[in-house]
Amino acid sequence: MGEIKSAFEIAMENVRDVVGNKEALEANRFKTEGKKIISKFLDDSLEDVKEELKKYKGKELKWVKEGMLEALLSNLVLPLDEFGLSRNRKVGEALFIVVDEAGRLGKIMSELEHFFKEYIEERKRLTEAVTQQFAPKLRQKEEELSKQLGAPVKIDPTSDPEYNAFLRQHLGQLEERYKDVLNRVKDEIRSYLH
Repeated sequence: MGEIKSAFEIAMENVRDVVGNKEALEANRFKTEGKKIISKFLDDSLEDVKEELKKYKGKELKWVKEGMLEALLSNLVLPLDEFGLSRNRKVGEALFIVVDEAGRLGKIMSELEHFFKEYIEERKRLTEAVTQQFAPKLRQKEEELSKQLGAPVKIDPTSDPEYNAFLRQHLGQLEERYKDVLNRVKDEIRSYLH
């Protein structure tokens, strides 16, 4: 039979684990500081990230940069419009400060700009194609409703649940393909942090 431990023994084991992980706790604290710096930068309440980094040295600087990189990569997402593109450019701006491979990063960011624009265009084309494909079904619904109500009815496709489900399904497939590529690029950028 297993040994029954007192609450005191269990608490002491937990304290030993915490003491043993003091460096991990410190690393976490500085990574969190790095994430906060990026948060301030992205919401325009901090202009000079380089100046913020001057406060740290050695391991602390490494951990802060790790936290910054984590926050930046989580904010590098597939854009839906020009605002999203603009936000990704701002993420790229900060990436140049955090990672050491400016030449390789510059090439990747340029390729990502094209990739993101292509995604936005592909998304528009897909939405138009789905709308055209769904148009006959929508007209049929309009005709049925018009007969029931005795007056002409026009249905906005975006208010039709069936259309929205159909569109979401196709957009989800498109997004998955593009996310796979974006995740591989993020992994490559992660490798640039020394």
